Amino acid sequence: MKRLRNKEISSVKVVCGGPADEYATWELESKMRESYPELFSG
Repeated sequence: MKRLRNKEISSVKVVCGGPADEYATWELESKMRESYPELFSG
């Protein structure tokens, strides 16, 4: 969670690739929920 003045921005870490070429990036949680709702259900 990133805090900017009076605003909080939720983000999730996304890891891509295989063992040899793995990398990670941070994406907005709201966009990930919109694109991949099955990851957040349950």
